[in-house]
Amino acid sequence: MSEFRLSLCVPCYLKPQRTLRAIESVLNQDTNGWEAIFMGDGCPNFADFQDDGTFSEFSERALENGNEMHFINLKEHKGGWGYAARNVSFKLARGQYVIFLDNDDVLEPNHFSNYLSAIEGTDADMVYFNSYIEPIDAIRESELRFGCIGHSEIIVKADLLKTFTQKPEYGHDWHLIEHLIRKNAVIKKSNNPPTYIIKEIGGGHPNRERLTEKNID
Repeated sequence: MSEFRLSLCVPCYLKPQRTLRAIESVLNQDTNGWEAIFMGDGCPNFADFQDDGTFSEFSERALENGNEMHFINLKEHKGGWGYAARNVSFKLARGQYVIFLDNDDVLEPNHFSNYLSAIEGTDADMVYFNSYIEPIDAIRESELRFGCIGHSEIIVKADLLKTFTQKPEYGHDWHLIEHLIRKNAVIKKSNNPPTYIIKEIGGGHPNRERLTEKNID
């Protein structure tokens, strides 16, 4: 029996102010029964937030509603788009389902309930969603093919991740989904409006500089 309805996995490295913003968006969710695992990838900012009590305050706020928020820092920085942090989170997750958040993005207040509503009580092993790209005011239409879907756009049964290991190469989000496809997992797409907000375009975009957030790390 799972202890939580949902486990959120958040790899973190640098970007401390964005991480704090991401944490607040998690605490503002309109549903309970979740745990959030913020996993530092050998992140120097984690020690500062642990020492000054910032993380303790967040954990206490989560507990007020019966939720749990954990902050763990790997001893060494592994890189590879947070693959090591995700692997540890897979093993630690105590929820029935797992979802993801990048530490420079944010969630709408109904994000958890949105993702859960599409999979709870169904035969689906994974459900995927569209996301919203704030810098260009556009919806990202997710598709089951390389380069067209990411961790942030899926909710998956936690049991299917316990024996899966991500590797530090580009496209490891697609490799996870490809693994599920090979396992004949039941995969469906939700038509719910997007509730995951991408705050900044990635490094490969031609207008990367123009679409970079200003006045935040």
